[in-house]
Amino acid sequence: MKRSKLDILIISALIAASLFYMLNVSGGEKRLYLIDTKKKEEIKLEDANISLDNGHVIIQVTAEGARFLESDCPNKVCIKQGWVKNCGDTAVCVPKHLALVMECKEQDYDAISQ
Repeated sequence: MKRSKLDILIISALIAASLFYMLNVSGGEKRLYLIDTKKKEEIKLEDANISLDNGHVIIQVTAEGARFLESDCPNKVCIKQGWVKNCGDTAVCVPKHLALVMECKEQDYDAISQ
């Protein structure tokens, strides 16, 4: 079967539309949690700097996510992990026993019913 230019154009448009949709689907309501050895605490996604461990750890929070801004741990791996922005993202500071986790509440409907 020979494919015409119109067939290739339609197939390309369908692929581009599906990729655009897949990349722009929201994972639901985002919730940021700070976890230490004793508790799991929700952090509001608003501009703020949170100081922990007597100022030895500073977490920067914005409306989009959070990151470890400063830490006195030896290798600074937590800082190098970068921003926690998307559903399932995690940044961990092992020496300080801290973790930032972005969890998302599932939507009540699926992609077809949107």
